[in-house]
Amino acid sequence: WVDLGGGTGANVEYMGDAIAAGWFEKVVVLDLTPSLCQVAEARAQAKWPKVMEVVCGDACDEKDTRLPAAGTCDIVTISYALVMIPDWKAAVANALRLLRPGGHLCVCDFTLLPEKGQWEIAQRFWKATFATDHVHLSVEHREHLKTVTAPVYEETGFGGLPYVPPFLRAGWYAYIGRKQL
Repeated sequence: WVDLGGGTGANVEYMGDAIAAGWFEKVVVLDLTPSLCQVAEARAQAKWPKVMEVVCGDACDEKDTRLPAAGTCDIVTISYALVMIPDWKAAVANALRLLRPGGHLCVCDFTLLPEKGQWEIAQRFWKATFATDHVHLSVEHREHLKTVTAPVYEETGFGGLPYVPPFLRAGWYAYIGRKQL
């Protein structure tokens, strides 16, 4: 399993029981930010030193030899990171490169949801608000994922935030796609 844009490795915590049960021989958490990688490394050493490896690098770098070999991964995840990667299509291409045929790309992130009735004012609000933190919302992310993988699962919804009126709910999605054989 490779977690691209995995930050502090917190996602691995959710799979702790699966790791303990031996579901994963190796978990690689990759992130670009050294301070987040340090936290992930401390987590790895404290909990799963023989299973979890941390790589401080670019999710778009297909030549990073610290990642598993091309076509060898069962699962690649990108959790709340795709919207922060300027060349996000390169990150998706790298994820697909890592996956074995039939492997799964699992992505969850913030998005715009005009097809679910999200008001244009809400779309503009969230796009502008997230952009101040270099987070770029786009419906194109989900559309692209569906063209480069065989869709297995997709869920979309809205989440509220404190002090934000309900009509300005933020959109999110969870997507699982299978790499074509």
